[in-house]
Amino acid sequence: MLRERIKRKAHEVVYSTGTSDPIKICEAKHIPVYYDDLGKQIMAYHTVIKRIPAIVLSTRNSEFEDAYSCGHELGHHFCRHTGNTECLNRNNLRFSSMGNEAEANEFMVDLMLDGINPHDYETKGQLLRACGIPSWAEKYVDWKNLVSDYIQ
Repeated sequence: MLRERIKRKAHEVVYSTGTSDPIKICEAKHIPVYYDDLGKQIMAYHTVIKRIPAIVLSTRNSEFEDAYSCGHELGHHFCRHTGNTECLNRNNLRFSSMGNEAEANEFMVDLMLDGINPHDYETKGQLLRACGIPSWAEKYVDWKNLVSDYIQ
């Protein structure tokens, strides 16, 4: 999926649900969120069972990790990735630069940054923290377009 289409889809989701909070989006879109002990490495996964999508978050995650993990898994859902079980693993967070995992990360940051004015923050780090985006995901932020969208 092209980056611009991912950004547009993230915006559509935020607009239709009235929120950029991934957990609340699941609620609004009737995507069940379950919690289970997924071990030390797996943070979350997206699956489809009998045509019903679901997201499973690890009980070992912090609230902060739950939010971005859910956003990542929503990326798999809305980008229509066909793998039945896409998972976010603590070991591969920094390494995805292409393919389904990178697209899910791009969707996550576009979703969580939708409607944010970057000029309201002094640093990129402040912006990321305020929006619930982990520092490892900064490389997925389209800084050029984010800033140009708000040039007055």
